[in-house]
Amino acid sequence: MGITLPFRVWGASAEALDSLDLSCRDSLLVDYVAVDSVRPLYPQTVDSLRLDIAGLPKKRPWLSGVEVVGTNLLFHVITRYIIHEDYAQITWSSIKNNFRTGFLWDNDKFNTNLFFHPYQGGLYFNCARSNGLNFWESAPYALFGSSIWELFLELQPPSTNDIISTTLGGMALGEVSYRLSSLALNGQARGWNRFAHEAVGFVLNPVRGVNRLITGEAWRIGPRYVDRAATVPFYFQFDAGYRVLSCTDAQPDRSRHIGFVGFNMVYNDPFEIGGNEPFEHFTARMLLNLFSRQPAIGEANICASIWGRAHEFKSGNDLFAGIFQNYNYYDSESFATESSYTPFRIAETVSYGPGVLYRARLRNNDMLVLNGFVSGIVLGGSLSDYFQFHDRDYNLGSGYSVRANGYFSLWQRLGFYLATENYHIFTWKGYEQKDYENIDQNYLNAQGDVSNARLHKLNFRISYSISPQLSVAAETAWYRRKTDYKYYPDVRSDTFEFRLMLSCHL
Repeated sequence: MGITLPFRVWGASAEALDSLDLSCRDSLLVDYVAVDSVRPLYPQTVDSLRLDIAGLPKKRPWLSGVEVVGTNLLFHVITRYIIHEDYAQITWSSIKNNFRTGFLWDNDKFNTNLFFHPYQGGLYFNCARSNGLNFWESAPYALFGSSIWELFLELQPPSTNDIISTTLGGMALGEVSYRLSSLALNGQARGWNRFAHEAVGFVLNPVRGVNRLITGEAWRIGPRYVDRAATVPFYFQFDAGYRVLSCTDAQPDRSRHIGFVGFNMVYNDPFEIGGNEPFEHFTARMLLNLFSRQPAIGEANICASIWGRAHEFKSGNDLFAGIFQNYNYYDSESFATESSYTPFRIAETVSYGPGVLYRARLRNNDMLVLNGFVSGIVLGGSLSDYFQFHDRDYNLGSGYSVRANGYFSLWQRLGFYLATENYHIFTWKGYEQKDYENIDQNYLNAQGDVSNARLHKLNFRISYSISPQLSVAAETAWYRRKTDYKYYPDVRSDTFEFRLMLSCHL
């Protein structure tokens, strides 16, 4: 969707600033509004050509490694001595056994494997990123941290899916959190204002927050911007509202009424970037369910450019084509305690592929935005109708996704958004030939049911800007899940969703 940004970009000319647009859309739902309706989260007050930016920090690779080890030891102390988790009761024998056994597919919960492990990997990643290393230099630290955890600090055998999701998924979540924390920090703020900036930065990136406390940067007065990542244009939107999920197959309760809050972010203008720097542009979204039996984290989405090139046509229209890293996560629970029916559950945890973004400028400052993405899913997960083992009720696998969306603005107040998302995940390594009822849960080593699962989401949204900072919106969505099993009957289900929301644009 289109959004016009009034604040300045490093190196931009004064003439270009007034017409700067940030309109790349993935599954992120953002309203198009007039220029004055968008405010930076922390307003920039200096001229764009004389930005007060901190110099490049010194690279500290050895300290980064020490922090990765320290982070793992902290996790271990918490899980072993405070929470008393069984998997944390390690011995020298368990460590040797982990090396002998090697990597297996594990049976942890859906959110543990496909959301919290990438988040944990993001912490390892930021141990390096916060110590001056760039995106690619920080990636091995996510692998290093995950390897230590899997081989040394868990009683169960090291996990194939964990090493993938923690490392590669952690790079995505880690880089997003790093850049968001850069936007939050202000080296010239003082008093309670400084405390607020540091607190927000700490929540967004705990590892960076700890580093700033250790080095004294948390209270040291310095340049306004902590790095160049803090100077880019961005758009932030907060949503609050009501959603209802209705299933045609659910018995006895066919629907669930849910309160929710959402956070939407667009970082940088894809049509103005160089394209060589990973995550120079990204969109991010998270939906949190309230007052219901549904999972707290209902949705999480990231679409980030890894590499690409922009082109401006003579007509003034813009095109950006490149390679993107994607993270998409959808979760739901059964509608009633007496029913085992769950509407949908799917994750595109590690995914890469080409994407094209197109923006056409129309009359009266209206615009049309069209985007398309095709991705190969390295690791994903999908709901299983039959596999119920330990904490697992889903299948792991790999596959592909195809997504497309479009946005049209009218009179700078009305916005129309249409999107389709298609996920196809294949599970090859099954349990059907094993005596899984009598096998140790840690040694099943199965992805789940041998199957291929499809989830198709089609949604439409209409929004209206009440004021520069507020808008209202209504949205409807249809989810079709179809899973073809090798050893069991195929399953198909349909879920419908309706949302009403009030949005605040910062």
